[in-house]
Amino acid sequence: MSKKATRGSKPKPDPDAEGSAKKTTAAALKKVLFVSEELLPKEGDDGRLRLERFFHPGQGKEALFVTHPDGQMMELLEYAEPRRSWLVNSEVCSNGRIYMTTPVDPTLLALHHLRKHCAQRAISLDNIAVDEASTSRLLNEILDPESLKCVSDVKSSGDQRFYKYNQERTLAWLALKTRQVAAMLKEKQIHCGHSAQSQNFVRSEKLASESVTNEMDYTRMACDIVGRYLDADLHGLLTGYLQIPSEIQAIVEEKAAAQKRKSKAGKDEGTDSKKIKLNDSDAAAKLKSSGLVDSDADPNASITSPTPTPLKERSLTAKEKALAKGAKGTKSIASFFKVK
Repeated sequence: MSKKATRGSKPKPDPDAEGSAKKTTAAALKKVLFVSEELLPKEGDDGRLRLERFFHPGQGKEALFVTHPDGQMMELLEYAEPRRSWLVNSEVCSNGRIYMTTPVDPTLLALHHLRKHCAQRAISLDNIAVDEASTSRLLNEILDPESLKCVSDVKSSGDQRFYKYNQERTLAWLALKTRQVAAMLKEKQIHCGHSAQSQNFVRSEKLASESVTNEMDYTRMACDIVGRYLDADLHGLLTGYLQIPSEIQAIVEEKAAAQKRKSKAGKDEGTDSKKIKLNDSDAAAKLKSSGLVDSDADPNASITSPTPTPLKERSLTAKEKALAKGAKGTKSIASFFKVK
């Protein structure tokens, strides 16, 4: 009987096995990424968007970039704020970070390697950092070799091309890019001044359009945007090439100009107040025509305000005099209550 009972009974589930099975299953990692639909691969295209790491000259270390199958490159920007999460369908994602992509010219990233390896002699792109796979892919697969003509001297020998870094061409090309960015900032009406400005408190569109825009403020901000992808020393050379003053110097000059305008406005107000005054003949003629003065009065006489006449003491009536005479020698009622 015991054997039959043993054969017919079902084995009990192992709690350790269930715990191990639960640990192996994990929810997929979800992140929120904002990207333009034009950059997404179309149906039938070969390849997908790739997330790769390349050296970022502005940060001095490797950063994440998204590469498109047709050779476009986009920097992956991350915005992280504390205590933020996302609600995706019916799930709550604790990772509340936001990822955005912005297009980047690969030539800006290639400048770092050209200045490092091709400053003294001309070298082919195949011989630049052959040990680094990311650098080799950037220079040989993503970068357009024709774009290097703007920043280097190109020498050809048969089918091979050799590149040597040219600082003058580089600064001229970077200055052109800076002016293009400044024109875009002006077109978008982005405030680039030192002081904060809110469009919510602008009284009217007329005042916003008539506001004075400083060209140097747009150039400075555009130079900082381009300089985010350059080495620190090259960014300094670009600032000097564009003759951009330091921010502290610009603030001092702006304050001095404001004080100068204020003093000039005060002088203009003083001259305007003098012009408003009329001469004596015009004033007398206007008063005479208004009927406020006599027509026989001298029109050239000075117009002065009438002086007030002094008040005279009122004379007493006969009844008041009799009462005053009868009151002489009498005492007031308060004298009877005085304590002796």
